[in-house]
Amino acid sequence: MPKTTDGIGQMLVAFDTNINANAKALAIKYNVADADLTRISQAAMVWQWFMQALSSARVWSRSLTETRDRMVAAAQNGTQPLPGGPMLPAVPDLPGPPPTPAQLEPGFFTFFTGLVAQIKNAENYDVADGQLLGIEGAEMQPPDPATTIPHLTGEIFTSGQPEISCTKGVFQGFDVLLTRPGQARKIIGFSNGRRFNVPEPLPAPGMAEVWKFEAQYRYQDQPFGQISQPLNLTVWGV
Repeated sequence: MPKTTDGIGQMLVAFDTNINANAKALAIKYNVADADLTRISQAAMVWQWFMQALSSARVWSRSLTETRDRMVAAAQNGTQPLPGGPMLPAVPDLPGPPPTPAQLEPGFFTFFTGLVAQIKNAENYDVADGQLLGIEGAEMQPPDPATTIPHLTGEIFTSGQPEISCTKGVFQGFDVLLTRPGQARKIIGFSNGRRFNVPEPLPAPGMAEVWKFEAQYRYQDQPFGQISQPLNLTVWGV
């Protein structure tokens, strides 16, 4: 969460604007329901309303004090009506039809922080999306490349196709390398999520091969750190 009232307002507006942009492309990508989009739009409006209302109230409070002090310091000049209340901004409307006045949602940020966690934990999460949505802070410095080594795990689906898993961390993702018996090591793809489905033809039906997988992180579009320890999986043709 941003540390200032202005920062929170800017984050909500950025999130509301960009989650709904391009036919709700990011909402669809991260499975954000329409009802939740409405809650976010309402919260962005309400937060902006409070920022404007509090600014108006502070100006009014100062003018009230100054008016009171005229009893002490101003020249005598008859009597005047007491000042009225502050002029607050109009309550914003959610788009209709029909337009509906926005309302305060207590505990909204409990919901919102959970939604942000859902998005950031998605396997297809992209930091560039987070920057658009205002939910990414200052760029984290990567760890020491000399000691950065991916740790691979893997499993075989009932279809016989392997899947490789690796934590993503602060990196763009990881390149997956494969060595098959009698073949040179090759890069078979890049994953920007935790899991990678191996797009490699299986051995002949009934035949088994030991496939050696390795991975290396990518940072700022360049390979980063060390290549992982090999992960050997026995793959059968189906």
